[in-house]
Amino acid sequence: MNILKRNIKILLNKLTGIKLGKNKLPAQNDIRKILVISLYFAGDLLFHSAVIELLKKIYPKAEIDLWTRASSAELLKSDPRINKFVTYDNIKTTNYRDISSPDKTEYSNHINNLKNNNYSLVIDLTGKKSTALAVKKIKADFSIGLNYDYHGYCYDKFVYLNTSSEKGHLIDKYLDVIKIGLNINETKWLELRSEIKTKPYIFSEDESILKADRFLSERGLSGKKYAAIHLTSGWAAKELPVITFSELIEYLEGTGIEYVFIGDNNDKIRLTEIETLLKNKYELKNRFAELNFKESAELIKKAVLFIGSDSAPLHIAAAYEIPAVALFGPTNPGFSAPVGNNVKVIYHKLHCSASDDKQYCTRNGGFTCPYYECMISISSAEIIKAVDELWGTGKVKTADG
Repeated sequence: MNILKRNIKILLNKLTGIKLGKNKLPAQNDIRKILVISLYFAGDLLFHSAVIELLKKIYPKAEIDLWTRASSAELLKSDPRINKFVTYDNIKTTNYRDISSPDKTEYSNHINNLKNNNYSLVIDLTGKKSTALAVKKIKADFSIGLNYDYHGYCYDKFVYLNTSSEKGHLIDKYLDVIKIGLNINETKWLELRSEIKTKPYIFSEDESILKADRFLSERGLSGKKYAAIHLTSGWAAKELPVITFSELIEYLEGTGIEYVFIGDNNDKIRLTEIETLLKNKYELKNRFAELNFKESAELIKKAVLFIGSDSAPLHIAAAYEIPAVALFGPTNPGFSAPVGNNVKVIYHKLHCSASDDKQYCTRNGGFTCPYYECMISISSAEIIKAVDELWGTGKVKTADG
């Protein structure tokens, strides 16, 4: 009978998000080591970076470790707020593009290493079954998490928040996880939020600056104004057709506006398609920066304008408050657009677009869409108009600041 009662309690906890034997939040001075779990992709990590900024203000003496994917960790490299990066990728956190299947021994060793760090506080911003169960095994003094997979019972403080189906910017929502999780009163919260902007926080490093400067110098762009263009995104449904980009490039060439391309090999492939459309009139590959994430971030920082879809590079531009032409389709700009006066969001709300309180369109963020109509409907004329408004009215920064 006792076993039956226990199983019923566990079931109720799973449904309600109440953790059995939950711990109390330690006193502020007792929070010595914090682990933040951010295991989606690069753009999500940038949004989570505002949480790290907030935690450092609340617990200035605490060490903050970050468990993230190896491919994303590069973005926050040299971040003085982060004590240590814990990279372990082989854990499933998304339904798409994720076929992770952890090796049991490897995973067990990873969790034991985290457990041995004796964290005062663990904060799960990923919120999946896999991360919730990891938090439970780590056994911190106190744990906070939001969860999309009905595993709120794994945390000492479960924050009931579905970031993809409640209106508002994602960064604000992730910050609210801390407000609710730490039970911060409204007066103190207003004080903290006056110092924390709704934007990502990233930091420069000398080596990446040098590589970006070398790229610009080799192309005669040192000290000149230029636009940084990103041709791809996290998935195909968010990408502008190459024909539209080719028309934009024709305009930039005709007006003498300098530009560079940033991105990875997928961007290089698209650039080849654009060159074909333009019959190789311009040496576009010479404008492509074969740089890593951090080095590309420095190119974006030095640009006076960014043009691209909802993706990590757009959010890097937001971190540095670079004027941007932000192209949105299957994702709702109300959730992830750069915040600021010098941002032009181009977004056509169609019959299948996301409602105001949904992050993704009715085609699962475009993954089940055969047409990508929302991105196809964005014209080069709209983008050119936005470029003119930002470039021609003095809203872009000068190259020296």
